Amino acid sequence: MSGRFAASVCSSFAAVLLPTLALAQESSPPTEAAMRYGKVKVADAQPFCWPSAVVSPPKFEDVLQQDQVVGIGRTEGTFVQVLLPLGPVGYVSKRFAKVEDDGTVRTDGTKVAFRYRTVTTEAPVAYLENGSELFVVGDQDEWWRARLPSVEAWLPQDQVAIGAPGDAELAAAWAKSKREYEEPVQQRLEEIRAGKQRAAQDKADGEALQLVEDAFQKELAKRPVSDQNFEGLVQALDKFEPTLAENSGVKPLVASLRKRIEMQKVIVEATAIVEEPPKPSSEPVLEPQPKDELERFQSIGFLRYESRLGGMGTYYLEKGGVRLHHITCATGRYDLALFVNCEIGVQGPSRSPAAASFRVMDVERLE
Repeated sequence: MSGRFAASVCSSFAAVLLPTLALAQESSPPTEAAMRYGKVKVADAQPFCWPSAVVSPPKFEDVLQQDQVVGIGRTEGTFVQVLLPLGPVGYVSKRFAKVEDDGTVRTDGTKVAFRYRTVTTEAPVAYLENGSELFVVGDQDEWWRARLPSVEAWLPQDQVAIGAPGDAELAAAWAKSKREYEEPVQQRLEEIRAGKQRAAQDKADGEALQLVEDAFQKELAKRPVSDQNFEGLVQALDKFEPTLAENSGVKPLVASLRKRIEMQKVIVEATAIVEEPPKPSSEPVLEPQPKDELERFQSIGFLRYESRLGGMGTYYLEKGGVRLHHITCATGRYDLALFVNCEIGVQGPSRSPAAASFRVMDVERLE
């Protein structure tokens, strides 16, 4: 029993679906002069793909707002065909579409499927002829998300209030809605055109910059390095850079070349300084001072003798009336008595005895 019921349902669905697909590819929407208009009576009305309530038919992504103006097509059963300015949103595989140079997308193949979602195991909403223009509003993976006026959309009759023929207010609202539908389509095409123009301009700017790059390489090849001159290249960049667009892809290349030129200018200047012959000094030449021959002595002064009652006297070195050291000669090499009141230079170790008020120098050499 269940098998016979399923077969009956499928047969009913096919009886409605197949004629609809055939009409979708052969019919075309009426001209705007001959169109009737209506208003959606409910909030968030979602158009059906087919005029059938047998096995609840699928719906398009479009959500129509209450009082939104739509075109009115034919009536089938309890459904009325609603015409959207560019048709409902659906999906076409990118494998069966080609993109023109201006960004326009057209079907490429016979009976190209137009689907209400990206599922290939379901029957398509319509079959499109080869070369049909798709009004692309976006893409999703391997699918174009697009509208097509020849694709039908349906609402139950009780969700649409059909206006009087020739209603100027409804026609004006339709025209406004059409501009809103066309905006994302035109925006995409404008972005593509702008991108192509920018790419063409970048190519031309890149070729102009290459001339400066070539001139830079020729300067680098000059020898000696001091013959390299980059002032002309800097001036060329100063004139060229302001002509670039704000979003030009050549701007970073100009900045890079300018930095390389500035670095090479520094190298040329440094090389010139290194290779420049030394200039004669304007400072007076100072004669070297003769070496002080007396630096070899640890101390210099007059040798004096001081006698003591009941004991041996002491020798000391005096300079400028100041007593410097007590002098001894433990080795006996010099008879200090022979040098009393003579100016002498002495060398030898010195020490500070705890009981003495002056350091004692033991002479090892005396002159």
